[in-house]
Amino acid sequence: MNEDSDFIEAFNRLIEPLHINDDVGEEPFSVLFNKRIKELGITQSRAEAMLGIEKKSLNSILNREAKRVDIITIIKLAQFLNLPVDDFVKVYLQELPSEQIGDLEKAKRNNFIVQNFDLPQLHKSKFISSKTDYDNIENRITSFFGLESIYDFAKEIVTPAFSRTKRSASDLMREFWVQSALSQFKLLENPNEYQREKLIDLIPKIRPYTRNVKKGLVTVVKALFSIGVTVIYQESLPNISVRGATFVVNGKPCIVINDLYKRYPTLWFSLMHELHHVLYDFAEIEQVKYHLTGEPDLWLKEEKANDFAREYLFSHKRSKYIEPFINESVLVREYAEKSQVHPSIIYNFYMYDNNNWAKFKNMMPDISLAIDNLNVNIWRSESVEETVEKLKTEIFNV
Repeated sequence: MNEDSDFIEAFNRLIEPLHINDDVGEEPFSVLFNKRIKELGITQSRAEAMLGIEKKSLNSILNREAKRVDIITIIKLAQFLNLPVDDFVKVYLQELPSEQIGDLEKAKRNNFIVQNFDLPQLHKSKFISSKTDYDNIENRITSFFGLESIYDFAKEIVTPAFSRTKRSASDLMREFWVQSALSQFKLLENPNEYQREKLIDLIPKIRPYTRNVKKGLVTVVKALFSIGVTVIYQESLPNISVRGATFVVNGKPCIVINDLYKRYPTLWFSLMHELHHVLYDFAEIEQVKYHLTGEPDLWLKEEKANDFAREYLFSHKRSKYIEPFINESVLVREYAEKSQVHPSIIYNFYMYDNNNWAKFKNMMPDISLAIDNLNVNIWRSESVEETVEKLKTEIFNV
């Protein structure tokens, strides 16, 4: 990946001058060449012999008829004119026919796409239909994000912690996932004021809604929206380990939950974890724009958020009480009802505590039942705007 990035940087430096007028001047290459041979007091034939370039090849360059010029010839001519290679390229490119300039511009756009998007993984996620049809890829990305130009994507990226030129495949997918979520929050524009005190009052009331697999989560999401906390579900992508995220957009908290582990209890744990960040880490997140749970973070300690989520869903004390009876499903269901929590959450914490994720796998409800009302399948949508309109109409009523 690094070698590819280095090559792309060098390539872009060469073709960038298509848009720049600088000190090189606007004299055609043929004029500069003729001036040079007069300076040296030699003929064109002697220059050809000295450079090791055939007359036919040199004339095609001087007459602007050459369709392709190899790199060795470029270096030779640059040295002959006493110009840095970059400056020679500027002189030569300004004389190219518009068709060839278009080819170079297309190559530059394609290289930008390769540098900024993990095409194999986006194809695997069915976001794009081809890994090599760059015109369609460009149209898909610009339409999805509502960009006027593919280059505008780089302006939107909000990941200052990552190098723009030395990014791994996971960095690219992470940035894409983050940008998709951020675009949704910006377009949603939660009109409700964020009320921290009301959030504090609401959090203890969330646990009973875990028992309603089909409607509980969407009900809580709507309640949070009414007090200024926007929550969306966004499907996970390959190559990233994000379990959830908290953003601050226009001074208001925004949360993303996803399906990284494909387990119903994890949806609720992720939500409660991120709500802890909203309550206690808001100022820090506002400085860096967002926090990703599951990714390395130098700012926030995740242990407190994990403890918070567990305490409000099903505490260690409750887990210790039911553990001796964990194989008695009737007793677990009864204790779940008494604790106002879905039984799968009890089983999930048991599997976590005992590092045995297979034991009660069959006790997990189908996650799709919970997210059907939230899952707008953004990677299949034509655009973020289309997704947001659906959210506004079907969930948030704005």
